[in-house]
Amino acid sequence: MKEYSNGFARPVNMNGHTVQADLDVSDGADPNYFVSQLAAEVFEADTKFVGQQFHFHAGSEHTIDEERYDLEMHTVHYPEETKNGFLAAALGIVFSADEEKVTAKLSWAEERIIDTFFDSLQFDDEGAENAGPTVDMITYGNLMMMVDFNNRWSYHGSVTTPPCSTSVYWNVLQTIYPVKAEHLALFEGQLDKVDGLKAAGNWREIQETTEEHAVMVINQNKNKGLIAGPLSWLMNVLQGIQNMVTKNK
Repeated sequence: MKEYSNGFARPVNMNGHTVQADLDVSDGADPNYFVSQLAAEVFEADTKFVGQQFHFHAGSEHTIDEERYDLEMHTVHYPEETKNGFLAAALGIVFSADEEKVTAKLSWAEERIIDTFFDSLQFDDEGAENAGPTVDMITYGNLMMMVDFNNRWSYHGSVTTPPCSTSVYWNVLQTIYPVKAEHLALFEGQLDKVDGLKAAGNWREIQETTEEHAVMVINQNKNKGLIAGPLSWLMNVLQGIQNMVTKNK
């Protein structure tokens, strides 16, 4: 289950390592959250995670079959209650400007949702180094409600920027979505405000997978859940896992 909303009068700022937009978390604000029973059943974390902000990395911080893609968007969520040390959840969406690498099968209207979202971020704003625009409306909710949460990788990981705090419930969508080359270039132009950042990229090096951080592959549309990586720590829940991961979360 998920519910996300468009943002109104939201700041979009270069914070020194990425462009970040803060979501409205005030009382009575429009909802931005997802619910995952998997988080509780496997990781003993909370089930509801509320969006706080989203930001971008070029290239992608997750690789797929050892390939790094052009862009990755992360939404940082906080649980309603901290359980088993899980302080946050992160949702990653991977984008490519190369249409041959895009795996999403989208209608014209769905492609327009992505284009309009990136347009609304106003990456072409020429404000001060760390002060971007306050945008009348960011069509964040339209994007988040369109993308496929049913097929994703989930794992116990960490924040990808210092201090790299652990105990994050990570979810990375399996579908690769399109981003226009012009939108990618405008974001990279924002990185160029910091010496060397555009050339280096603002992504973290891939970390080794440990037994504690085994990856779960969730394919709800195929009516099954698969698990990749070291499995010994999950043996006690394998009996019920197939039914559990097909409930969407």
